[in-house]
Amino acid sequence: MSSAYLYFYNRGTESGDFLAEVEAYGITSRIYLEGNPPEAVLRIVDIIRGDWSGFNLPRLMEAMGRGLTMDRIDRKPSVLFRFVKPPRGLDREEALKEVHNLVRRWVLAYGPITPLLAWDDLSDLVIDPGPRIYARVRGLGDGYIPVELEASQSEAVLKNVSEDLTLNEYLLNRVSERTRTPITAYNPRAMATDAEFRLRVTAHAEPVSRGSLAFRKHPARPWTIGHLVASGSISLEDSARLLLMMLGYKPYSTNGEPRGILIIGEMGSGKTTLTNALLNTMPPWVRVAAIQDVDEFQFTPGRTVLLLNTRASTGLGVREISKADLIGDAMRTGAGFVFVNEILFPEDARAWLLAVTSGHGGVTNIHAGDLDDLIMRLEGFGVSGASSLIRRSIIVVKMANRRVVNIIYPEKSDPKAPIPQSFIDGLKSLAEAPDDYTRIIGLWESLEAKPILAQASSQSAY
Repeated sequence: MSSAYLYFYNRGTESGDFLAEVEAYGITSRIYLEGNPPEAVLRIVDIIRGDWSGFNLPRLMEAMGRGLTMDRIDRKPSVLFRFVKPPRGLDREEALKEVHNLVRRWVLAYGPITPLLAWDDLSDLVIDPGPRIYARVRGLGDGYIPVELEASQSEAVLKNVSEDLTLNEYLLNRVSERTRTPITAYNPRAMATDAEFRLRVTAHAEPVSRGSLAFRKHPARPWTIGHLVASGSISLEDSARLLLMMLGYKPYSTNGEPRGILIIGEMGSGKTTLTNALLNTMPPWVRVAAIQDVDEFQFTPGRTVLLLNTRASTGLGVREISKADLIGDAMRTGAGFVFVNEILFPEDARAWLLAVTSGHGGVTNIHAGDLDDLIMRLEGFGVSGASSLIRRSIIVVKMANRRVVNIIYPEKSDPKAPIPQSFIDGLKSLAEAPDDYTRIIGLWESLEAKPILAQASSQSAY
């Protein structure tokens, strides 16, 4: 078959261990794992009834460049038969529906990697120049597994649109269009959110890179401590102590002030998930601020929360709004607790530490391997006396493989204080039904803590 035509799908045999069946843009795909880690590979098989190998993609792209829009194709899909004959063995309506869905997947979504990005078990997908594609999958460990695409799913699809168009460039274009984030030589790096697929996307183009992308898949629902207890990520006792100290509940916080929690760990260890889970298990009536650079926070219904998003400086006169700016804003808007999805820059670290050591509580996370590494990073960020500050006031939680493996409590806390059985029972109830968010109210009302916590929140306002 001439390479001038589009091969829409992989006609390879379905082999290996079946992992999932995913429907995206009207097309069903099956995902298989072949071999055992570290030699394993992931393969995608699209379940297609017709033979569409004769589809003339260049002519379609040329027509779209002259004004043929997806809206018009959606209204009248039969226009696609100008670019391909209906395959034998399918009636006209079946063929029309199938080719329409295939075109929509390529023109509106992410082409061959769409099924992976729609898969709930995906954790991360990275695409390096080449293309070289690797995925991390929940339940398959923390290593990256190569993804093999047939030529029909990658470069061969694109060569006749432009001899220079690579899969990476095609995907950069799709990210740019879908997230409304221009990726150009002037602005060759971008971090954005694709809400439809629940993705955080980090992308780099020329001259920074020859085209690299990293997709992080967000959970489908708001996380609470109940989810993490149920999955074995944290024990009932540890989660109880963290929540009570964070809220400034005596005797766990010895001076009755909220404690800040700083979560450390390697990339993908579960730091942001724990940050979000602690936020969502706060008493709903306590006002919190959530600060993020991409859409990672998801909130349980009925929670009083101030959501603030950073803004990059993308042009002349457009001033950057940083996490440090927003942390300062949050301290003046009635929020007693400041949650930040991740600390990346020195000014962000200093602003958050100032907030949680001046009467506020809150949680954030930072990439660090252990306590010594954390202190070294904070000192490198210009935090003077980082060691004594951590020792006095900050709870440090170490994550590894999505589990809490160590908690270092500060001097102004009492981790040995007995935990009320009613609170343990409330957490256990939440773990048994973590999507029943009304149990969070029952958890805190079991302590008769509502008036105390409301008072603490108002007193901590800057």
